[in-house]
Amino acid sequence: MPEDLDPTVQPFTWDDALIESALIKKIPQFSCYPFPYPAIVAGRGSSLSREIRLEKILEDHIPVYRRQGGGCAVFLDKDCLIVSTAFPAEGFSGIRSIFARYTHWLLNGLKRTGINGIYLDGISDLVIDNHKIGGSCLKRSKDFAYFSASILVSADLDMMGHCLKHPPREPEYRKGRVHHDFVRNLSHYYHGITVQDLSLYLGEALKPSFQA
Repeated sequence: MPEDLDPTVQPFTWDDALIESALIKKIPQFSCYPFPYPAIVAGRGSSLSREIRLEKILEDHIPVYRRQGGGCAVFLDKDCLIVSTAFPAEGFSGIRSIFARYTHWLLNGLKRTGINGIYLDGISDLVIDNHKIGGSCLKRSKDFAYFSASILVSADLDMMGHCLKHPPREPEYRKGRVHHDFVRNLSHYYHGITVQDLSLYLGEALKPSFQA
């Protein structure tokens, strides 16, 4: 990667307090909040040059962060909702069952807010009608796990395509579709929904069922 296209990459720190609290208190913690501004969030092992249009993000001063979980780089902005949870989890094993459990927890919370039709496809995509509306990742370490999902409520999808290249790997159901054809906002299916309302209602819907 040319030196002049090497962006400063910062750690994704929005969930640090959540993770620290779960580690100290040894009890599950979760949060639900809108992301504050346009940014690229790369996966733990993401190749920036293969996944991001570096010249575009540098030209537009779009910051780049690297999260603790895996997966390819994603675009987030103020109309994306982040739902994260950190919790004790004995040993190192059970990654698939933990991932399935907390995805189910999130989808059930969405149903309680009146949002139906979302299902899991690929490894970690949140999907409606064969279109991706979000994704999730998991970090597993000894006796601890961290799950985080992002939901596109009314994000700038044109900017997403502007910033991101076609990913180096994709789920079978994508079938080579470009971002514009593959991704949808939740507001496309639920007109009038806002990230602020969803943050409030989903946070309340998730509380009663929250457990590790």
